[in-house]
Amino acid sequence: MTILAYQTLYESAIAFGMRKALQSEQKKSDMSNRIKELEAKCQEYEKEVETLQINIEDAVRKEEEERNKDEKNHKDKIASYKENLKDYKKELEHILSAPQK
Repeated sequence: MTILAYQTLYESAIAFGMRKALQSEQKKSDMSNRIKELEAKCQEYEKEVETLQINIEDAVRKEEEERNKDEKNHKDKIASYKENLKDYKKELEHILSAPQK
C-alpha cells in the first residue's frame, strides 16, 4: 500500500471513531435523560402508593368503627329484647297463675 492509501485508511478510521464516540455520547445523554424521567415517575408512583395506603387505612378504620358501632347497637337491641321477653314471661306467668273465675 502506498502512503496515500494509509493516510486515507487512517482518516477513515478517525472519522469512524469520531462517529462512534459522538453516537455513544448521544446515547449516554439519552440514557441519562431516560433515567431522570424514570426516577421522576418512580417518585410519583411512590407518592401515589403512600396516598393509596393512607386511603386504605382510613377506609379500614372507618369500616371497623362502623362495624363496632353496629355490633354495639345489635347487642343493645338483643339486651332490650331479652329484657322485654323477661317482662312478657313474668306477665304471662302472672296471668296464668292467677285464680280463674
